[in-house]
Amino acid sequence: EMAQVEAENAELTENIRQLRVEVEKLKRDPKAVERIARDELGLVRNTEVVFQFPPQP
Repeated sequence: EMAQVEAENAELTENIRQLRVEVEKLKRDPKAVERIARDELGLVRNTEVVFQFPPQP
């Protein structure tokens, strides 16, 4: 039981560390923010045209 809790705590601590690194990167790098906006949110600039094609059968 205690070992399981300690392992879970270590995993959560690592997750927090990774998230902090990501936050710092987003604070410093506008390109990283743009990448997330494009890749994860599907946003585009108002001057861009997006072509979407249906999947091939």
